[in-house]
Amino acid sequence: MNVTSKSIYAIIAVYELALNKDKFIKSDVIAKKYNIPKRFLEITLSELKTNGIVISKKGGGGGFALKKLPEEISIFDIITITENDLKVFNCSKFLEKSTCNTFTVFENLNTEIISLLKNKTIQDIINENTINFTTTFII
Repeated sequence: MNVTSKSIYAIIAVYELALNKDKFIKSDVIAKKYNIPKRFLEITLSELKTNGIVISKKGGGGGFALKKLPEEISIFDIITITENDLKVFNCSKFLEKSTCNTFTVFENLNTEIISLLKNKTIQDIINENTINFTTTFII
């Protein structure tokens, strides 16, 4: 898997929609905020819609919104929609298991990376980027 800009843009778009979960956001607003090519983002959002991650509404007050809760959308879900191949290390493409001493190492790395992607949700990203301004004053 070579994570392309398409996947990065898709993750950013879903993240932005999650931050604005109670309203529809136009693709051009997201594109401008994150300097993403508008047409490219529209195509990516269309793919996310086809695969049940987002919904869209036309007209005034329209745009895109999440179809699922942020905690139900993993990074793996998004990447599998936007990329064709999910192997980070595709040793089998070049070598046979029987002749490659490192084959198992690469297969295990693939398994671990995919597990991380499946367990990291959009809500996790929101939580990691939320600043807690709680201050304790001792008098």
